Amino acid sequence: MAALAWIAMAASVAAFPMPLVLPERIAPELLAAAARLDELTRSLTGNVAELRAAERISHHRLQTSIAACMQTAGRPYSWAPPRNFYADFTDADLGYGTGRVTIVDSLTEHGRRHMLNELAYARLEGTSSGTVRPADRQTYIRCRMALRRQPSSDLPPGAGLAGFGDLLEPAYRDPRVMAAWAGYRPCMRRQYGFEVGDRSHFLFQQRFSRKDAPIAGRRPASAAWTRGVADMEAAFAADADCRRPAYVLAMRHVADGLEAWEKRHRAEIGELRAMWRQQVTEAARLPSSG
Repeated sequence: MAALAWIAMAASVAAFPMPLVLPERIAPELLAAAARLDELTRSLTGNVAELRAAERISHHRLQTSIAACMQTAGRPYSWAPPRNFYADFTDADLGYGTGRVTIVDSLTEHGRRHMLNELAYARLEGTSSGTVRPADRQTYIRCRMALRRQPSSDLPPGAGLAGFGDLLEPAYRDPRVMAAWAGYRPCMRRQYGFEVGDRSHFLFQQRFSRKDAPIAGRRPASAAWTRGVADMEAAFAADADCRRPAYVLAMRHVADGLEAWEKRHRAEIGELRAMWRQQVTEAARLPSSG
């Protein structure tokens, strides 16, 4: 994924800081459990450095395959520049509850991961192809199509385990959690004027467009983008407030069961950590360019 200077991209994100206020009425041990859940999520699905390494490896393999295919066809090809989807992400943006739409989603994330995704997609649009002469375009397309027929997955290794199903399911079956959750939609309607049917659709509906996103050195944020991000923040903040009673009760289950969960999955966690460390090592060995 095409690289862009970190400082430039950070400036784009800094123009729209997300609220990051510690939730009230949350016991310290529950905050600690939430932080540990974030750490485990990154252990399983990769921290920023590990995801960037995996992205670099994927880019190198893709470009190597395309170049070999073009060479076999007797066509010149210059590699596409590397893409860095995670250029302006931090580890704090990769915790649990950034888009999962569960009761124990983060109370402070407020849609930042969603915004960062859209900024990255906007920044990377039109930057995926290497240099190909017009006369060689059809050959290049055939080489790309051959690669697309190979099996692939958008989910990172560890994504299944990072759902924490066997840890969270007992919480969601708890009658007290369910009773508290029953008040969520009435709260959203009464306190904030939001009618929430499908919660995922409500949170991630299109409030802003990539075409309006700020891209350092290319365009500033439009008024539409600024309004859309503010609308998203308001929706996520309301969601966190109305979800808080059920969150507290469910997170108590997490706090009580997290240590046992880690022991139960120790071998799987160890294998995934070894895999991610290998990704970093492999990426460091790659040449700086094609």
